[in-house]
Amino acid sequence: MPFQLAALAAAAMWATDGLVASGPATRLGGPRFARIRMIFVSIIFAAVTTATGQWFFSSSAVALLAVSGLVGMLVGDAALFTAYSKIGPRRTSMLFTTNAPMAAIMGMVFFGERFTAWSGLGAVTTLVGVFLAIHYGSSASTSNAYEQVRGSLAAGVGWGLLGAFGQAGGAILAKPVVEDVSALGAGTWRALVATVALWALAPQMDRIAGSQDGAVLAQRDVGLSLVSAVVSQVLGLTLLLYALGRGDAGVVTILLATTPVLILPILWLVTDDRPAIGAWIGALVTVVGAALLVGW
Repeated sequence: MPFQLAALAAAAMWATDGLVASGPATRLGGPRFARIRMIFVSIIFAAVTTATGQWFFSSSAVALLAVSGLVGMLVGDAALFTAYSKIGPRRTSMLFTTNAPMAAIMGMVFFGERFTAWSGLGAVTTLVGVFLAIHYGSSASTSNAYEQVRGSLAAGVGWGLLGAFGQAGGAILAKPVVEDVSALGAGTWRALVATVALWALAPQMDRIAGSQDGAVLAQRDVGLSLVSAVVSQVLGLTLLLYALGRGDAGVVTILLATTPVLILPILWLVTDDRPAIGAWIGALVTVVGAALLVGW
């Protein structure tokens, strides 16, 4: 398979996961859905890591990877799924693309990485695309559940940005030790640490996110949590690693940024409700921003 196709397929998996996760995250609340889903993620990671014999990373990396997991999965995933529950998958996927400029800025601040004029223009363009898609992305006639705003739009945007920040921060924290670790082993350790923390802090996180108390955990919710874990981690992550291993990282980054574009025809197909023109324009501008950000 060409690496470009694998990267696009990974983006499609993550776009699909947004629709899968939106329903149960809304019913159960973002943090509760995140911790149920994370059980399956941890089991999948641990099984694959054990089967491939990749339980190895340096002792010096243990603490940093644990903190990376807490920032990236405890904060990032819980906030991301809370955004799904409040503003839907399309807006959330747009906000999540801001993790790229966030990571670029963090790399510049903490590691002295180059931040060129093109990178700066790319970051601004990405933010403009996100603004266009959120502000002009819904038409007055749109009535499907995926486009509904539950509560404050500003609060939902805040959760989406926090999720993107958590993901970017988690990746940056892991960067100093990536050469000393197995990717699968590190991913498993991060997932296990995050799973324990999500369950240990469950009451506090539910309260902060404003999750509804007493929502019964249905079999369907458990099933969709498993599907979400498989779609995003087994399929999406496998395709991403395949693409990165065989192609240019910049091209892969740009293709992954098509997630908010790919989610639009999927939404159209599922709901029979055509996305507004602002959603298409904003998503395409965001892809242009990603291309500029990686120096294209």
